[in-house]
Amino acid sequence: MIIWRGWGILTVVILALVGGGVTLAAGTLLESQGAHVGYGFVLGLVAAAAANWVLGRRLNGRPARELVDARTGERVLLRTSHSLFFVPMQWWSVLMIAAAVLAFLAMLFGGDSGAKPQPWTGVK
Repeated sequence: MIIWRGWGILTVVILALVGGGVTLAAGTLLESQGAHVGYGFVLGLVAAAAANWVLGRRLNGRPARELVDARTGERVLLRTSHSLFFVPMQWWSVLMIAAAVLAFLAMLFGGDSGAKPQPWTGVK
């Protein structure tokens, strides 16, 4: 079950579309240059985090609407919240950056050279 408020569900959409698109494009470009394709994944996460941060700040930074109760004169502020799992959407970008850092460190110290495996020919 996914819990969101306002446009918070866009965090998932941004991660899938922006992150996936940049990962695919950068991974293809890096592979053609002989570099580790995992860097494309890191770039995809960073791009998704940046887009999500900008959109989240813009949506959650809108000014509150002030209403006044006619009987009591009490002022009430109405503010729209855009969140995913009760976390404002711009703060999900911090998690995306943390995942990008972990993926980068795993590529550096994980022992995988990024070399392509040789195709299996069926002959021993």
